Amino acid sequence: MRGLRKPWPPADVSPEGQETRTWRQAEAEFLEGLGAAADRSAHARAAFDSMEKRKLRAVMYQEQGALCVYCERPVSEGAPLPRIDHWRPLSAEPQLALHWKNLYLSCATEETCDAHKHERPLKGDVTEADLPWPVDHAYERSVGFTSLGEVYVGGDAPLTDPQRRALVHALGAPHDDQVKNSGVLNLNHPKLVAARSAALDSERTRLERQYKGKTATRAEREARKTALLGEHPLQPFVSIRARWLDRSLGKAR
Repeated sequence: MRGLRKPWPPADVSPEGQETRTWRQAEAEFLEGLGAAADRSAHARAAFDSMEKRKLRAVMYQEQGALCVYCERPVSEGAPLPRIDHWRPLSAEPQLALHWKNLYLSCATEETCDAHKHERPLKGDVTEADLPWPVDHAYERSVGFTSLGEVYVGGDAPLTDPQRRALVHALGAPHDDQVKNSGVLNLNHPKLVAARSAALDSERTRLERQYKGKTATRAEREARKTALLGEHPLQPFVSIRARWLDRSLGKAR
């Protein structure tokens, strides 16, 4: 998970062959009719489903570096298509159905991310606020990784207590004999942990090959990190790669 910018929505969200309609026009029309809707959630779902999703995804690929907003797997226009996730669930907050800051691309993996989240909110308790949108919080400052590829909430994360509880609840705990399915997003699923570990190995191998077995200096590691974060599309699991280059991985339990 990383912070990101969402500078502008698509210029046209209408399906091909229909009259051009901007995102702002669509959102204004939707909000105008929401108050009178007998079923606000159904009205919100219908409005969202009327959008041309391909046009939405095209912009989101650019915003997210072609990575899932949650796990950082690559996402693309292949099969299966990535999902467009409502960070704050549509069923709970239908007024945000077409709010651009509330929409993000998620991978389609059934065991994790949006498919595992369903309509559950990203909060620690029903009485508390949702986790901030990635446009409002740099999650790379709050999420840490172990050398094995596990993910956790950093002890120095710039979060309020409710936000910390929400993020812990979202990420989930590493799986073991007792824990098989954990967290709203299930980001410590064994397949994800293994994929992050493989990403670390590839980053380590790259540095060893580049410097012919010599230890890279801090400046060289920082230069590699800067280059890594400037790529588009971003490398899969870019956050754990950056943490390793910073030498800031945590210890596995």
